[in-house]
This record gives sequence, structure tokens and C-alpha cells, in this order.
Amino acid sequence: MLVSRRGGQSERKGEEGVGGGGEGREGGKGRKGREEGGKCRRGRMPKKPTKYDKLLVAAIDFGTTYSGYAFSFKHEFENDPLKVSANTWTAGSRSLVSLKTPTTVLFEPCGKFFSFGYEAEDKYSELAEEDEHEGWYYFRRFKMTLFDKKTFQRRLKLKDINNKEMEALKVFSSAIGYLKKHLMKTLNNRATGVQDSDIHWVLTVPAIWNDSAKQFMREAAEQAGIDHEQLSIALEPEAASLYCMHIPVEKASGDQDHAFGAFSAGSKYLVLDCGGGTVDITVHEVQKDKTLKELDKASGGAWGGTMVDESYKQMLIKIVGSEVMTEFQTKATSDFVDMFREFETKKRTIKHDTNTKITIKIPISLVEKFQEIYDEDIKDVIDQTKFAGKLSWVGDKCRMTADIMKNLFIMTAEYILEHVKDLMQHKECKGLDKIVMVGGFSESPILQHLIRSTFEEQGMRIIIPPESGLAVLKGAVIFGHSPKTVKTRIAKFTYGLASSLPFDPNVHPESKKRMFGKEARCMDIFSKHVTKGSSMNIEEFQSEESYSVVTADQTAMTLKVYTSPEENPKFVTDEGCELLGRIEVDMSDLTGGKDRKVICKMSFAGTELEVEAEEVNTKKITRVKLNFLL
Repeated sequence: MLVSRRGGQSERKGEEGVGGGGEGREGGKGRKGREEGGKCRRGRMPKKPTKYDKLLVAAIDFGTTYSGYAFSFKHEFENDPLKVSANTWTAGSRSLVSLKTPTTVLFEPCGKFFSFGYEAEDKYSELAEEDEHEGWYYFRRFKMTLFDKKTFQRRLKLKDINNKEMEALKVFSSAIGYLKKHLMKTLNNRATGVQDSDIHWVLTVPAIWNDSAKQFMREAAEQAGIDHEQLSIALEPEAASLYCMHIPVEKASGDQDHAFGAFSAGSKYLVLDCGGGTVDITVHEVQKDKTLKELDKASGGAWGGTMVDESYKQMLIKIVGSEVMTEFQTKATSDFVDMFREFETKKRTIKHDTNTKITIKIPISLVEKFQEIYDEDIKDVIDQTKFAGKLSWVGDKCRMTADIMKNLFIMTAEYILEHVKDLMQHKECKGLDKIVMVGGFSESPILQHLIRSTFEEQGMRIIIPPESGLAVLKGAVIFGHSPKTVKTRIAKFTYGLASSLPFDPNVHPESKKRMFGKEARCMDIFSKHVTKGSSMNIEEFQSEESYSVVTADQTAMTLKVYTSPEENPKFVTDEGCELLGRIEVDMSDLTGGKDRKVICKMSFAGTELEVEAEEVNTKKITRVKLNFLL
């Protein structure tokens, strides 16, 4: 199952090359694409309805800390793109109302899904109070498991708050399934008459996630009952950017922070999407036709609001010790969750110019657990730490100076500031004069101040849209109605196929030499289709290349697709190269012998990689969305 690369549009014009086929590194199994005989001619068949023709677009924003859904009908979008309905969630035991619900999932001891969000938190608290929570599975803030993993296995396991394991796909799909059912119930209660088949679903993912993570989320959604033909994946900062583009000038109400009339043709701006788990950054330029062009590849890191939470947790550990904190988290889980809910409230309201002491309520059970294990007075312990004179802890109240609270933000903010400063130096960002802050963490007054004080003096305008925490969710609905608004993206990696060329002892290493009869060939050549950093028009296929068989009696061809972090990789075995998947092409028609070839093209439309391979003699086309999961 070998392939041979030809010249054509490749960089090695005139050379008869061979692709590496089955000779490259083994990796994930490719899903077989559907084969279509011949090419469709325009006008012969009526246009088949697509997901973009659906009555309603429903978006699910699956966040690290909070999740939610929103929707709008097609006619509503045409009249007013910003007319998007979002659900209101209520925490029954706390009378707390919000437009998102915690990303928390609860399973029964038998492994059956029980509840999600505030319901899950309240039920688990109830179980814990009655000491009946043993054996239940309680997952919170688990989305970050998918961050920065190069490859995934479908049987990836997640650990719950008490280190009990369950398959990640089951946890994610259960959460998405709950949100889907909740939306369908909402539509039914409104007597809309909308059926599942009438909906175009949009699921948001961070732009900095790799292809494996995106596919994992797609499969989780499909497992939750969302048909793959009705599902789109939206990149979070792109969705936020679309939302901001549609906010009219009058929404500004005289506030310069909300002056979105600045998004005229030629405007360049940076979208700083600060969520709970990740900070996701893209740089866009508005085109004359109001579409968006990505100027620099998406970037960011795990510097979201949960990093501040971790700093808070580590501060407490310095006082009570890791053993106490572990026991507290395991034995008093509901109090542990309440402690961070209390901190979340303070985190969103504390201002940079606050000078008075800050009081945070901490469950008395944490102090009791400390005294149970160490039999010491917590005041005496604090006096022996760097917090002496700056922090007091009596009963269920902890009072600290404003500086201690602000310092919890410093490490997180420094990562963000340094990364944005570095981006500003890229040639692609020349002329950039606006930073748009979106995401839940962007609502923090301290983070807003740090961004302003750092970049406004450099001539940057800092724009914070109304409801910045919902910008991604509402923008995802807009994306579902108008997916072609984003016209170009920047390739984060170099993409290509494993190939081979006639062996040249002056150029190729002996280790790559392989004999085919009397012919020597160099295997594992990286046949490049897309170069890292290049601009890709998402409506077009990228760099068409042709490949031919190695032997006259070859009946199948295997095309192996690789990525590389380098612009010009030589071999698919170079450090950093990753096998994405394989495409099996039927070559059973032996007419033409060794002259038989396949034309291969790649497309990045819809945020996911699709590869098309056409067998030239038979005109058969094989299309696949690559399988990135092992």
C-alpha cells in the first residue's frame, strides 16, 4: 500500500516522487471516507439542504468553570443578529441566578448520570451533609484535561474530586447531553414546535486546542445525541469577535470602552478571551466585505481564572497544610465547593484601588479539620508565616489586606501580559491598536486594570463589551447563522503527507533508503501541503498535490497525514512531527500500471481538517475528516 509522489505543483518539480504510504510511522487508525463516483456537475441535482438551512441555531459554550446555551431563530438573526436567547439558571439552595451554570457533573455510584450544574452541586452538598456521598462520582472543572495533550485515546480516564475514575468521553457527553435536553425542554415549554432535526448545533472550543481535542468534543457531542451533520465547531475567540462586530455604536451609551463603531474595514484588533481555564488569543482584521481575516495564529495558555483559584488554594495550604486540605476536599466536599464559590464572588468584585481589608467566608469545617489533625490554634500558625499581621482567621471568617488578595492575581496576569507584549512584536500585528477583552475572567476589575495600565500608555484602546462573559456564547450563535464571516485563518502547524523520492546518496541518509526491485527510494519525505504561519482561505482547498503508485500491480494507496511545528520539515520522523491519520484509497483498477495517480487536497473549512483524494483514472473521490483519536 505505497504511494508515489509526482512533480506537479510540488516544490520538487520534475521529480517523480513516491509517498511513504504504509512505510511511515504507525499511528492512529483513519476512518474510511465515503467514496463518490465521479464529480457532481452544477445544475444536475437540486441543492441538498444543509445545517445552515435549519430553523434555529443553538450554541453550547462548554466552559472550564461555567457552561450554558443560547439560541436564535433564522428569521430573528436576519432581523437582529444580537437577538439571542440565553437560559437563566438558579441555584435552588442559594437563590443564586446566573446566565451560566457550573460545569459540574454528578453520577450515581452505579455510574448512571444524575445531574449537572447547580443541581449537581446542591445534590452533592445534600448527600455530604447526610454522609451519603460515598461512592458517588463528582466531577468539576474537568475541561482542562483536554488542554495541551498531543494525542488522545477514546478511553481516556478522568478522576473525580475524590480520585475515582470514569471514562472522559462519558463525562463530557453526559454534560453536553444534559444541556441539549434542557434546551429542547425550554423550546417545548415555549411551544415553538421546533424538533431536533430543525436545529443547527454549535459547540465552542478554545482556538489553541489541538485537532485531537476538537475531535474529542465533536465525538462527545455526537454520543450525546447530536447528529454529526447538524453540528459545527466554533473557535471561542472567533465567536467572541463576531459578537463584538455586531454590537451597534448606540450600545456604547457614550462609554468609550464600548465604542464598537471602531470596527470598520481595515481595523486590526486583538481578541483577549480570558476564560476559567484558558486564555485564548486571536488577532483579526476587518475586510471590506465585513468578513474577518486572521493575522496571526491563535495562541494562549492555561492562565484563566482557575489559576487565581489555585493561588488562593496554595495560600491556604501554606497555613493549614496539604494533608488538611486533602482531607477537607475529600470529607467535606460540599464545603470545599462553597469555599471557592465564595472566592469567585470576591474575585469578580475586588478592585485594584481597594485599600481596606477584605473578608472572605471560609467553612468552619476547614479550621475544625486543622485542629483535629494538628491540635494547634490556627492563629499561632499564621503568626509563624509571611502572613503574620496581614491575615487573621477567626471562626468562619478570614480577613486579609488588599495586597494579599491582589497578589493572588499577579502570576496569572504576568503570563497574560508577557504573552500579549510578545504578540505585539510580531510583524503580523503591525498597526494593531485595539484589545477586546471577553470571557468570564475578563470581568475581573483587577485584570482589567492591569491590561489598561500596561497597554493604554502604548496607544492601545481597551474595549470591554457589555456582557463580556457571554460574548463567546452569543457569538457562537451568530457563527452558526453566518459561518463564512471568518474568511481566512493562519495555519498553526505545517501539514503534509508522508512521501518518498528517488534515493540520492548525496542528499538522503542511508537509513531512509529502501529498494523496490532495482529502484532505490528515500522514504519518509515530508511532502508539504500547508506551511505553518501561512494564510488559508477557509473556503478553498489548500495546495493540490499528486501522488502515484510505486508498483504496477498495487491495488490500494495509503495517504498518511502529518503535522510539524517547523516550517520546512524534511522527514515525517523529525522531532515534533505527529501522525494525524490515514486515508485509504482504492486503486484496484490496474489500467495505466505505474502511471496511476491520486490528486490530494486539504481543506480547513468548518475549523476542522478535511482531506480529499481523487483517483485520476476512475474519478473516484475519497473524502475524510481525519481521525485524531487513538
